[in-house]
Amino acid sequence: MDQPDHRPSADHADDTRPPAPATFGEAFREALKASGLSLQRLHHHLGERGVAVSPVTLSHWQRGRSQPERHESLRAVAELETILDVPRGALQSLLAHRRPRGRAVTGTSEMSEAWSRILSPGAPLERALGADAYRFNEHLVTLSVQETVRVDAQGCIARYTVSHVVRATHDGVRHLTAHHNLDDLETPSVQVNVHCGRLETLRFRQEFGSAVFDIGFGRVLRRGETAIVDYTLDVGPRWKPSTHHERTLPVPVRQYLLHIFFHPRRLPSAVYGYYRDASGAERQDLRPLALDASHSVHVLPAKCGAGIHGIAWRTGHSPH
Repeated sequence: MDQPDHRPSADHADDTRPPAPATFGEAFREALKASGLSLQRLHHHLGERGVAVSPVTLSHWQRGRSQPERHESLRAVAELETILDVPRGALQSLLAHRRPRGRAVTGTSEMSEAWSRILSPGAPLERALGADAYRFNEHLVTLSVQETVRVDAQGCIARYTVSHVVRATHDGVRHLTAHHNLDDLETPSVQVNVHCGRLETLRFRQEFGSAVFDIGFGRVLRRGETAIVDYTLDVGPRWKPSTHHERTLPVPVRQYLLHIFFHPRRLPSAVYGYYRDASGAERQDLRPLALDASHSVHVLPAKCGAGIHGIAWRTGHSPH
């Protein structure tokens, strides 16, 4: 007796195959894994072809946290298909339904990519906001930031006073969102006093050492209009001494001034200004700063490019 044929018919032959990647991020991640290349090596190969895309951006692409949209990024995708040895168009075709490139969304897309270049996975802002970190103040461009930081007699940062000047890139912007990463998870509380603007919400996440708050302008900005926000953040009693303060700027600003006052009973033995190009990067451009008559130091970059600008201090070991 003939045995029944259990082989799958042509109509069902593909049922057991793994589904094709549905998104660019999934396809890129699978191709990268199959190639055996690290993100650093991939960055190197792209550089050899004249395409500048950072390892941080590549990481966000393969995790699905952002998508190539700018001209240079789209060039990179074409080169990736060659480097990763996948069929021509295999990655580019998955970008066919990306957001339109009209004026209305260009600022948003560019700001998202700017944050993707700066934020490494697990950065404080990402821990506090999740995926929304890449849309942080997406419709605002910072023109200038001035902040004064005061260190108390215990060596802890006790107060931040910050002034922002911002410009709207879209109609309908109502507030600025501020984020402060506190360096002691035992911080019990924070208090925000707004001097220019109006406090709308305050979210204090002690488990992350994070304070996120919205400051309303009191009016609706139209595209191109500017606004000033000025506030003071007082931090509850702490016992773990602070060692640095820094600010993340996703795009260049006209002016950034960081001014730190030390308590006369807790003066540092050395102070350094520094720069980092991403949240997971090492400090570079270390430069010694001297205390003035008011026991303070400051940094005021002549050309304040995108990145992380900060001041670190020590009592016994060099801040590296």
